[in-house]
Amino acid sequence: MLTKANTLPKVVAVVGPTASGKSELALYLAEQLRGEIICTDSMQVYQQLDIGTAKPTATELALVPHHQLNLVKPDGYYSAGRYARDAEVIIERLHRENKPVILAGGTGLYFRCLIFGICQVPEIPGEIKSQIAEWHQKGLSVCYEKLQQHDPESAAKLSPNDTTRILRALEVYLHTGKSIQSYQQKHGFKNKKYSVLSVGYWHDRPHLYQLINQRTHAMLQAGLVEEVKELLEEYPANLKSLQAIGYRQVIDFLQNRCSKPEMIAIIQQKTRNYAKRQLTWFRKDPEIKWFAYGNQEEILQEVNNFLGSVS
Repeated sequence: MLTKANTLPKVVAVVGPTASGKSELALYLAEQLRGEIICTDSMQVYQQLDIGTAKPTATELALVPHHQLNLVKPDGYYSAGRYARDAEVIIERLHRENKPVILAGGTGLYFRCLIFGICQVPEIPGEIKSQIAEWHQKGLSVCYEKLQQHDPESAAKLSPNDTTRILRALEVYLHTGKSIQSYQQKHGFKNKKYSVLSVGYWHDRPHLYQLINQRTHAMLQAGLVEEVKELLEEYPANLKSLQAIGYRQVIDFLQNRCSKPEMIAIIQQKTRNYAKRQLTWFRKDPEIKWFAYGNQEEILQEVNNFLGSVS
């Protein structure tokens, strides 16, 4: 007799912290399985932000179809809820075509909303979004202080640097008078929409930090400073998307607030801190299967066992 879990559509998720090799592993699996990749990265949805978000190269895009990239302009808005709805349509199509689905990215919120669905929160009026945007222009710390005042429960659970969740929690409280925690607790995030195999590379911390440092230098050599210069010709430096790690530090360098060596060191440090937060998020999920870095063939066997006849 089939259980509900047996009848759910299957997806493979490649998870892990930044610079851990997710993209390379996802590409390998998609090539071997003749599948397609759905990116779960909240920064790769922005057009023109390419080098600093580690988007797949033209060569990689030619090898395997990638979805959920370059969806909005740098000053556009794209929520986790919208991501989940859009990605769901893609998954349904790929399953009809009998193509394996590979999710790849480090944004845990996108992943959770896609797998478990989104909380039913009333639509936020434009005037509230405008008010929060004004606060955000003064700095994320202003928004975090507002959240501490209005919704200390949510603030206590968030990093002061977690832009997306801070702004979202503020939106919900100012519109409904309720903490976003109450909506999340009601939702529960317990009923999966898909049968998921989550795999990731395990690194010891020194090795991961080495990879982060190397990738920072690679991004700069690939033209990250030039990419930011071009963005600043069209958009203001305080744009939300330009507050991301790498972009913010390059802007500070270009505006003579730090030297180049300082810029590099800060990018590396903030990326390490981000990786720690990602690891904390993913370690809460006991179903993730971790493998030694580079062990692609063992992971492929695990995925084939999971997918069964789908190949």
